[in-house]
Amino acid sequence: MSTSSDQPNPSTGGRPDLSPLRVIAAVCLIAPFVAMLWIPSYNKTSPKLLGIPFFYWYQLLWVIITAVLMIVAFTAVNRDRAQRRGASSASDSTAGVGDGDDGMGADQ
Repeated sequence: MSTSSDQPNPSTGGRPDLSPLRVIAAVCLIAPFVAMLWIPSYNKTSPKLLGIPFFYWYQLLWVIITAVLMIVAFTAVNRDRAQRRGASSASDSTAGVGDGDDGMGADQ
């Protein structure tokens, strides 16, 4: 079953709408990859934290940062879906009242 957020939008040239919440989610998902793939930025031993070289504690810190960013991305996508459902149900309730479609599909 596809949702309305998966449907292409004719007003944007067939592409799905790109909301600010989805941009935030994308940045949260991409940031850990960029941070970890940019090795020269953390390929050093100082400063040490409790005797642990920077190279190691920086990567461990990103485990925690990534978990927080995943929570933010998950929340942003869920809010965006709720907003899209609210907008689509509002347009459905005004445009498709009484058309006999109960949303179950023909195969059920």
